[in-house]
Amino acid sequence: MRILIADDHDLVRETLSAFLSNEGEFEVALAEDLPSAKDMITKHGPYDLVLLDYGMPGMNGLEGLAQAQE
Repeated sequence: MRILIADDHDLVRETLSAFLSNEGEFEVALAEDLPSAKDMITKHGPYDLVLLDYGMPGMNGLEGLAQAQE
């Protein structure tokens, strides 16, 4: 399963990534803001699961989710 974790907090990104990577069944990619996440989706997608921090830079609430879905 391919997962993209997008969060502006390093500790959250790294902790989730380490946990999932240790499970051995997941390929994890990381982004620190919405523009980076959208770039990763465009260049390396599709992903099976995208975890977006609702309050990270660029999100603007649900507007950011709509942008990521495009």
